[in-house]
Amino acid sequence: MTSIGLIGVGYIGKGFVDRLRDAGYPVTAFDVDDDQVAYATDRGARAAGSPAEVARETDVVVLALPGSPEVEATMEGADGLLAEFSRGQLLVDASTTHPDTSVVCEELCAEAGADFVEATITGGSPREGYHVMAGGSQRAYDRAEEVLDVIADDHVRIGRVPDATVFKLGLQMRYAGHHAVDAEVVEFVRDNGVDPTPFTDFLEFDMYEGYFTGEFGQAMEGLGTLAIWNKDLGYVREFADERGTALPLTGVVHEAYKATSRRIRDGEGHASALVTYWMLLNDREGEFDPTTE
Repeated sequence: MTSIGLIGVGYIGKGFVDRLRDAGYPVTAFDVDDDQVAYATDRGARAAGSPAEVARETDVVVLALPGSPEVEATMEGADGLLAEFSRGQLLVDASTTHPDTSVVCEELCAEAGADFVEATITGGSPREGYHVMAGGSQRAYDRAEEVLDVIADDHVRIGRVPDATVFKLGLQMRYAGHHAVDAEVVEFVRDNGVDPTPFTDFLEFDMYEGYFTGEFGQAMEGLGTLAIWNKDLGYVREFADERGTALPLTGVVHEAYKATSRRIRDGEGHASALVTYWMLLNDREGEFDPTTE
């Protein structure tokens, strides 16, 4: 059976461990946090001491990392993946990165005789489950299907690298913009003395509950936090600037996140940031003093 290497055992990585082990795949895991690796070993995975060791011991390596800096650090150096990558191996990157990172990864894999596939993933679509939008050559995608069938409920090839990453960033723009509009609507109604709850209680709109309750703790480790949204919208704007694509609405949403990054509690996410931003603009009293830097 194909041996799988996993680098990154955070929220998404843990889900990959569960699915791969339940399907009987041998897994070798690495993470900079030993506690995260312990989760994988408790599920029967083998622990590796470096990305290079993961590459040396497995046929397919899956990355589930926070962003471009972590992917680049994992690829490079004496203990990086490239130090031990060999001809015929496959790298599947489920991280959300800058599109240029995917391009470089594909080039580096090609130099080593390995294949590369972007496997950007989302659990936020109206469809139930986790879905992968893949990017890479048709041959690489065909090779990755065995693993993608296990780690996701469904997958589709978007195109070549970096098409899937561009598509995922577009998806993040939609998520962020949708939440920004909802937050502004709720604050508009509430700031003018009207109860906003009929949006959900009566009209049954699907709006984030925290906008109404003020409870913004994240149920998912790492996902949905302000840092993640700042990162992804930052990638969007950098990539768009390089290509001259105008993104006025995304720019406003990103600036809202940045404007409130120091005004929310640890563990609160982008929803809290957006409501905080609109309250700040309206000089409303709330969980913070709008006159205090």
